[in-house]
Amino acid sequence: MRAIVSLGLGLLLLTVPAFAAGKAGLWQVTTTYQFGMRYVPPALVALSRAQALKPPVSGQPFTHHMCMTAYEAEGRQPPHLNSRDLDCVDRVVSFKGSHMVLETICHGPLEGVGRSQILWRGNDHFDGTYDFKGRFRGDPTRMSSSFSADWQSEDCRGVRPYIPQNN
Repeated sequence: MRAIVSLGLGLLLLTVPAFAAGKAGLWQVTTTYQFGMRYVPPALVALSRAQALKPPVSGQPFTHHMCMTAYEAEGRQPPHLNSRDLDCVDRVVSFKGSHMVLETICHGPLEGVGRSQILWRGNDHFDGTYDFKGRFRGDPTRMSSSFSADWQSEDCRGVRPYIPQNN
C-alpha cells in the first residue's frame, strides 16, 4: 500500500511544471533594443503610452513593467515578453537548470521568428537576449535586444498581465 501511495505522490509531483522559475507579480524590465527598421514598432509605442513612458530608442535602455501571472511564474506557460498587441505565440524550446530558450512565432503585420535566451538568477531576477528576423508590413526587419528584470512586488499596481486568448 505504501508503494502505491508513494507512486501516486510521485506522479503528482511530475505534473508540476519542471521549469518553475519566477514569482508572480510586478517585474521591472530594462531592455536595450537594436532596431533594424526605420521606426519603433507600433506595439512598443503602445506599451510605452500605456505606462506613460517615452518610446524606446535604439541603443538606449528602456525600463518598463510587466505583470507576471502565476502560470508564468510556475512555468505553466512561458513568460510573455512581447506585447499583447502583436499576433505572436511563444513556446519553450528548452529549459535546463536556470537557462530557458523561447521561440516566438509572429503572424500578421509582424511576420517572422524570434528567439529568446533567458537566464534565471534565483526567483526574483532574470536576464537574457532576444533576436527577431522577419518582415514588418512587408519590409524586411531585424530586431535584437538584451534585457534584465527584477521582481518588485506581488501587487502589479495597475499593470495588466498578459492573458492569452483562447482560439
